[in-house]
Amino acid sequence: MVPKKDETRANLGKNTVGDAPVRSLTAALSQMTWSAEPGRFALVGFEEGPRVEDLALLGRAPSQIVREQEGTTLLVHEDAVEGVLERHSGAKLERSLVWIRFSASMDWELVGFLAYVTKALADAGVPVGCVCSFDRDHLFVAEAYYKRTAEVLNALFPEGGEPS
Repeated sequence: MVPKKDETRANLGKNTVGDAPVRSLTAALSQMTWSAEPGRFALVGFEEGPRVEDLALLGRAPSQIVREQEGTTLLVHEDAVEGVLERHSGAKLERSLVWIRFSASMDWELVGFLAYVTKALADAGVPVGCVCSFDRDHLFVAEAYYKRTAEVLNALFPEGGEPS
């Protein structure tokens, strides 16, 4: 089951902000835990640039924006989507996404972590999106695939994760 907004996450990880990032795939795999962020998220894409109101949504973590030549994409809490849709007619929308956070801070020179995780999820038939912060990687999956995702991630990282 996906955690609700008011549930706490017991497994934020062994490596936190301020800790030295892990530098090898072996170290990352041995230290990694994962958790699903509380709530549901939505991916919203539109052609024009973001408005001030869109940028304000980034103040509520986690969230992310990508601005490309072709348009803007927001990954935000699902309950904020209606305002975005009102501001951007014709926006594309994917709802009911689960945001998965990997705990360990990883060095930018570390090779293979996302390949390792996404291959296992692909082998299980799970479509996935990936985003990153400066220190760690994140995935988002449709809620319909969350149970299967949890099973795969718990097999990859038996030391810590969400219950299947």
